[in-house]
Amino acid sequence: MRYKYKRFKGPNTPSLVISNHNTDLDPALLGITFSRHMYFLSSEHALRAGFVSKILNFIFSPITIDKTHTDIPAIKEMLRRLKAGASVCLFAEGNRSFNGVTAPIAISTAKLVKTSGADLITYRFDGAYFASPRWAKNVRKGLITGEVVNKYTAAELKSMSAGEVLGVIERDIFVDAYKQQKETLRRYRGSTLAENLETVLYLCPKCRRIGTIKSADDRFFCGCGIGGIYSETGFLEGEALPFSTITEWDRWQISELPDVIKSFGDKPICIDENQQLFEVLPAVRKTLVGEGAMSIDSKAFTCAGRTFPLEDITEFAIVSQMTLLFGLNDGSTYEVRSAAPRSALKYREIFHILADSSPYTALPENSET
Repeated sequence: MRYKYKRFKGPNTPSLVISNHNTDLDPALLGITFSRHMYFLSSEHALRAGFVSKILNFIFSPITIDKTHTDIPAIKEMLRRLKAGASVCLFAEGNRSFNGVTAPIAISTAKLVKTSGADLITYRFDGAYFASPRWAKNVRKGLITGEVVNKYTAAELKSMSAGEVLGVIERDIFVDAYKQQKETLRRYRGSTLAENLETVLYLCPKCRRIGTIKSADDRFFCGCGIGGIYSETGFLEGEALPFSTITEWDRWQISELPDVIKSFGDKPICIDENQQLFEVLPAVRKTLVGEGAMSIDSKAFTCAGRTFPLEDITEFAIVSQMTLLFGLNDGSTYEVRSAAPRSALKYREIFHILADSSPYTALPENSET
């Protein structure tokens, strides 16, 4: 991938930098863009990688956050560093985009901006989704651009409501990757362009079965006969294929999923074999507790012979491409890994539908701090 940017001198005052997020290299790309050192919020899993984690911790001293529980200590640490005069970068979506569209941002992020008393700098990456799709097996050769969109002083932010702050953040960092790509048609070249598409495309538009899409090289297909190729411009091509973009397909599968779930009644909605279940001590280590099938039904999530009632689960989160994290009300955290490509996304979406919850829509949109 090729990165084009304009170096930003500053910030000269303690600032909270908020950016969209599409590649694992985003912190490094931001690091070379800004002249002043910044601290980053990082998922706790990054500090469970042994020697690599020690290097990351030494160089970046990240603020670690647990994605499956409300992490008050991480928020307090971020505010402490800002008040001490440092600058902090936050990827407000909390996740890399699976479908190319910037995810909704929680109102709590805007409240945090106001509480911090720091300046706000918004930053946007373009082209990153096609250079390094979250679902993909490999990165591609192609252009990524980055730019500072706006800077808001602490005084300006103080006069704004939390809803207004949320509005400017969403406007500044929003990217619809396919909408831009239709205008530029840039090519992102690489090998095995379609492989691991099944980690994002989990519902077949023809037979409406879950988990039947497979991929190989630049092709994707289902046993029912539907299929196509993923092109160098990122578009889907194939006869009788109802979608030309991953965004369209993902929006469709999310809209269809509630009815698909109902059709299963109390039976398992989806099953994946040969999974590894780990118990996690956040930012320290993980311990293998079992191996076996993983499934979810209307009442519980099951993995490696252990059953977890949905009412006991706080949240499902996804690390990298398909590692599934979930937290329990008792404060414990678990992780599920798979050697073969499979969608963790479908479990997160099914859980949100069954629990009638979302990390975004459950929050008031225009509340004040």
